[in-house]
Amino acid sequence: MSWHADHDFAVTISGGSVAGLCNAIVLRKLGATVTVHERLPGQMIARGAGIVVQNELIRLLQENGAGPLPFTTCRGRRYLDPDGGDGVPQDMPQEFTSWEAIHAALRAAVPDECYRPGSEVVSVSQTGSKVWVTLRDESTVESDLFIAADGSGSPIRRKMLPEIEARYAGYVAWRGTVAESSVPSDLLPFFDDLFTFSEARSGGHMLAYFIPGSDGAVAAGSRRLNWVWYVHVRPADLADVLTDKNGVRHRSSLPRGTAPERTAARLRERAHREIHPKMAALVSATPDPFLQSILDVTVPKTLFGRILLTGDAAFVVRPHTAGGTAKAAYEASTLARALKSARANVDVALQSTERQQLEYGNALYDYGLALGNRWSRDRTTD
Repeated sequence: MSWHADHDFAVTISGGSVAGLCNAIVLRKLGATVTVHERLPGQMIARGAGIVVQNELIRLLQENGAGPLPFTTCRGRRYLDPDGGDGVPQDMPQEFTSWEAIHAALRAAVPDECYRPGSEVVSVSQTGSKVWVTLRDESTVESDLFIAADGSGSPIRRKMLPEIEARYAGYVAWRGTVAESSVPSDLLPFFDDLFTFSEARSGGHMLAYFIPGSDGAVAAGSRRLNWVWYVHVRPADLADVLTDKNGVRHRSSLPRGTAPERTAARLRERAHREIHPKMAALVSATPDPFLQSILDVTVPKTLFGRILLTGDAAFVVRPHTAGGTAKAAYEASTLARALKSARANVDVALQSTERQQLEYGNALYDYGLALGNRWSRDRTTD
């Protein structure tokens, strides 16, 4: 029996998305008693669409007996010019999955008795080496470690680091998926088996690739064609873009199916002016595009006694890095290794984890910033 199991080491996690589940899986294997509190009462809604498969996530799944993770593959990349043409393919095999597939694989590895949907953490306090959590129903939970995996708008981060604010990067990511059976026949062979990119005339770029179907199916005919288009939006115009068809202003994203028709129409018109004709046709074929504003969040520390920020609650990195889920898996694995090595020296393990989180998070932020500057430069100002 491990030290953590023998000493009934208890961990409370706020957030049942990817970061929270990664931590739950690795800490349960370590022998800890883990409880995940997820604010949403039902099934979590997909927050994105396609994701490039990263080794950190695959390693976590394999080392902890989780998975399998459904994924699609392609043989290479292809870069297009906005004026047209077929581009020049480059050999570069890659694997792709989806947020839903990742979440399903992780959730399947966490027993129901450890996962509490509809259970929101409202406050956290510490007494010595114990952490006390108050839930929305006014009940309290005691544990030896509290992990804040409560997302990019983390209330726990706001409490611990009130001076930290998300910084808008000056552009948004429009996203969409189209069921393979609904992809127009002239588009299907054009995009099949390739990771396709197109620069936009006034800056930014669009990319497209196939991902598993909504049920995880990966056979030809059952997949989805996924796309992302990075588009400049002036800060003064952001509020309008984030207002849904019911007039509700969203904080940082426009969920699937909520975009007003006038906003979707402007997007389609812009696509035909800005990007490769096949990419523009894909945008037009998408019935419910959704939007994510690109934000940067960096923190000077992630550890506050026995309270640890992780995932997007710590650093929010740009999607160009394809590193969000990789970071969540890396941080969880780092914490588990540190706790296993330190045994009773929990605080030493947490300090080691924080150092590695800060190093990894800052490096990924710098990488995302460089990619963003490379791809999103607004040529209308040249």
